Amino acid sequence: MKDHVEVFFHSQQPYIHVKEEDLEKYDSGRLGFPNTYFDPEKAHVLYNQYHEEYQLADEAGLDGIMTNEHHAAYWNMKPSANIDAAVISRLTKKVRIAILGNIIPINDPVRMAEELAMLDCYSQGRLISGFVRGGAVETLQAGISPTENRDRFEEAHDLIIKCWTEPGPFRFEGQYYQRRVVNPWVLPIQKPHPPVWFPGGSSPESVIWAAKHQYAYMNLGALIGLTQELKQVYIDTAKEVGFVPGPKHFGYQVRALVADTDEKAQEIGKGFLWAQKHRMRGPIEHVDPPGYQSRVASQMSTRRLGGGGGPPMTYQDLQDVNAVVVGSPKTVIAKLKDTVQKLSPGYLILIGSDGNIPHKDVMRSLELLGSEVVPALHEIELQPYT
Repeated sequence: MKDHVEVFFHSQQPYIHVKEEDLEKYDSGRLGFPNTYFDPEKAHVLYNQYHEEYQLADEAGLDGIMTNEHHAAYWNMKPSANIDAAVISRLTKKVRIAILGNIIPINDPVRMAEELAMLDCYSQGRLISGFVRGGAVETLQAGISPTENRDRFEEAHDLIIKCWTEPGPFRFEGQYYQRRVVNPWVLPIQKPHPPVWFPGGSSPESVIWAAKHQYAYMNLGALIGLTQELKQVYIDTAKEVGFVPGPKHFGYQVRALVADTDEKAQEIGKGFLWAQKHRMRGPIEHVDPPGYQSRVASQMSTRRLGGGGGPPMTYQDLQDVNAVVVGSPKTVIAKLKDTVQKLSPGYLILIGSDGNIPHKDVMRSLELLGSEVVPALHEIELQPYT
């Protein structure tokens, strides 16, 4: 059987009841926006709607569901990816469950290893464990120096992998984590451990780290040209390490929504812009504090969505470069086929629930994805990497 792209659905699970006039009062949509605007009863309704979307994604025939972790974010109500993944494992039967990911520099690594092992047992081996450094906001709200983020990430990663692969009890003495006795009882079904994904938007260091560990690298929606450059960095690093990479080592994330007509999809898709104005707004020390990333990564991040000092990309601009894909099944198939043919990714992660897009429209989009779009994408034969 030929290799084909696996299509994943992702929901940002936004708290859609935030009003523009409220956000305008504050300089930041993250650390500066008060949680007094949060209503738990409204969140209850929203959470259950998002869970209905997960269930339909499985029933409609998508290959996987991706979930993630954010903090102090009105546009993403998931401070725990593992709790969300537990719900997914119960509501679904077939889809792979990708966490992209757990922010391991701010979490206890041993507990993380245990919880992920539980999830792999819950889902009978459907877990994909993505590890992330997290955004600068997550590091700051956890009270951790941004300069420590990468070192904490790498040490936490090493401890988690050791929990999964080395029989306990054992001792661990690191710079940030010291454990006299490590002996997790629950271990994952998948051996030696669940697949590990590592994401990035523009940083070449992220690509190199993923390739050195032979992990799949997921690009979080950078423009195609930059993504192709980063893919080549992965290929070159893999050759240095000594393995032959292929589509199973590379994935791409894009915002996508399908409706019955192009006109209807165009109107609904404007909801993708809902959080764009505020989610990255704030003082530079909230977004890119000194020491959080390298100078090269900071410079390349301006190219991620066509930056570099110009005005923000418009709704039409984003569509022109396939960063936002909306339309009828025929239109979406054509646009996503173009992306798949240019990148040959093993995984395509579709952010299909974001901003203030109505629940009923997300449900219809999932129906059309499952019945028309995903089968068409499965027909594309992926090219080997050279």
